[in-house]
Amino acid sequence: MHILLIEDDKNFGLILKSELEAEAHRVDLASDGVEGVLQFIHDDYEMVLLDIRMPRLTGTDALRIIRSLDPDVPAIAFSANAGEREIQETLAAGANKCLQKPFALSRLKTEMKLEA
Repeated sequence: MHILLIEDDKNFGLILKSELEAEAHRVDLASDGVEGVLQFIHDDYEMVLLDIRMPRLTGTDALRIIRSLDPDVPAIAFSANAGEREIQETLAAGANKCLQKPFALSRLKTEMKLEA
Protein backbone atom coordinates (compact mmCIF):
# COMPACT_ATOMS: atom_id res chain seq x y z
CA MET A 1 0.00 0.00 0.00
CA HIS A 2 1.24 3.51 -0.79
CA ILE A 3 0.87 5.61 2.37
CA LEU A 4 1.28 9.32 3.03
CA LEU A 5 2.45 9.86 6.62
CA ILE A 6 2.17 13.46 7.84
CA GLU A 7 3.96 13.83 11.18
CA ASP A 8 5.91 16.77 12.62
CA ASP A 9 7.75 14.69 15.26
CA LYS A 10 10.75 13.64 13.18
CA ASN A 11 11.76 10.69 15.38
CA PHE A 12 8.24 9.28 15.63
CA GLY A 13 7.73 9.78 11.90
CA LEU A 14 10.93 7.96 10.99
CA ILE A 15 10.18 5.07 13.35
CA LEU A 16 6.63 4.68 12.06
CA LYS A 17 7.81 4.94 8.45
CA SER A 18 10.43 2.25 9.06
CA GLU A 19 7.93 -0.07 10.77
CA LEU A 20 5.39 0.31 7.97
CA GLU A 21 8.02 -0.21 5.28
CA ALA A 22 9.04 -3.43 7.06
CA GLU A 23 5.46 -4.56 6.38
CA ALA A 24 6.04 -3.98 2.63
CA HIS A 25 4.22 -0.62 2.50
CA ARG A 26 5.61 2.29 0.52
CA VAL A 27 5.62 5.33 2.80
CA ASP A 28 6.23 9.00 2.02
CA LEU A 29 6.85 11.19 5.07
CA ALA A 30 5.79 14.85 5.22
CA SER A 31 6.86 17.03 8.15
CA ASP A 32 3.77 19.26 8.36
CA GLY A 33 0.31 19.79 6.92
CA VAL A 34 1.40 22.07 4.07
CA GLU A 35 4.06 19.63 2.89
CA GLY A 36 1.57 16.76 3.25
CA VAL A 37 -1.08 18.42 1.10
CA LEU A 38 1.51 19.25 -1.57
CA GLN A 39 2.72 15.64 -1.62
CA PHE A 40 -0.88 14.40 -1.81
CA ILE A 41 -1.52 16.61 -4.83
CA HIS A 42 1.52 15.25 -6.68
CA ASP A 43 1.19 11.52 -6.00
CA ASP A 44 -1.40 8.77 -5.63
CA TYR A 45 -1.92 7.45 -2.10
CA GLU A 46 -4.00 4.57 -0.86
CA MET A 47 -4.04 5.82 2.75
CA VAL A 48 -3.19 8.91 4.77
CA LEU A 49 -1.88 8.80 8.34
CA LEU A 50 -1.55 12.17 10.02
CA ASP A 51 -0.95 13.95 13.29
CA ILE A 52 -3.68 16.35 14.40
CA ARG A 53 -1.46 19.05 15.90
CA MET A 54 1.22 20.34 13.52
CA PRO A 55 2.83 23.66 12.63
CA ARG A 56 1.82 25.73 9.58
CA LEU A 57 -1.33 23.70 8.86
CA THR A 58 -3.05 21.40 11.35
CA GLY A 59 -3.81 17.82 10.49
CA THR A 60 -7.51 18.66 10.60
CA ASP A 61 -7.12 21.46 8.05
CA ALA A 62 -4.82 19.33 5.88
CA LEU A 63 -7.40 16.56 5.96
CA ARG A 64 -10.16 18.95 4.85
CA ILE A 65 -8.07 19.83 1.78
CA ILE A 66 -7.18 16.20 1.11
CA ARG A 67 -10.86 15.22 1.37
CA SER A 68 -11.75 17.92 -1.19
CA LEU A 69 -9.27 16.30 -3.57
CA ASP A 70 -10.16 12.67 -2.80
CA PRO A 71 -13.17 12.02 -0.57
CA ASP A 72 -12.55 8.26 -0.52
CA VAL A 73 -8.93 7.88 0.57
CA PRO A 74 -8.82 6.24 4.02
CA ALA A 75 -7.38 8.54 6.70
CA ILE A 76 -6.30 7.75 10.25
CA ALA A 77 -5.41 10.65 12.53
CA PHE A 78 -3.50 10.57 15.80
CA SER A 79 -2.32 12.88 18.54
CA ALA A 80 -0.63 12.82 21.91
CA ASN A 81 -2.47 15.78 23.36
CA ALA A 82 -5.47 16.74 21.25
CA GLY A 83 -8.58 17.46 23.23
CA GLU A 84 -11.95 15.85 22.62
CA ARG A 85 -13.09 18.90 20.60
CA GLU A 86 -10.10 18.61 18.25
CA ILE A 87 -10.66 14.89 17.85
CA GLN A 88 -14.35 15.44 16.99
CA GLU A 89 -13.39 18.19 14.49
CA THR A 90 -10.91 15.83 12.86
CA LEU A 91 -13.50 13.07 12.59
CA ALA A 92 -15.95 15.60 11.12
CA ALA A 93 -13.26 16.68 8.63
CA GLY A 94 -13.15 13.12 7.34
CA ALA A 95 -10.84 11.01 9.49
CA ASN A 96 -11.97 7.41 9.54
CA LYS A 97 -10.39 6.94 12.98
CA CYS A 98 -8.45 8.92 15.60
CA LEU A 99 -5.87 7.23 17.81
CA GLN A 100 -4.27 8.59 20.99
CA LYS A 101 -0.47 8.47 21.14
CA PRO A 102 1.20 6.39 22.26
CA PHE A 103 -0.49 3.53 20.47
CA ALA A 104 0.70 0.02 19.75
CA LEU A 105 1.83 -0.51 16.18
CA SER A 106 -0.41 -3.59 16.11
CA ARG A 107 -3.42 -1.34 16.81
CA LEU A 108 -2.52 0.96 13.92
CA LYS A 109 -2.07 -2.02 11.59
CA THR A 110 -5.46 -3.38 12.63
CA GLU A 111 -7.13 -0.02 11.96
CA MET A 112 -5.36 0.24 8.62
CA LYS A 113 -6.70 -3.15 7.55
CA LEU A 114 -10.22 -2.16 8.62
CA GLU A 115 -10.09 1.09 6.65
CA ALA A 116 -8.31 -0.19 3.52
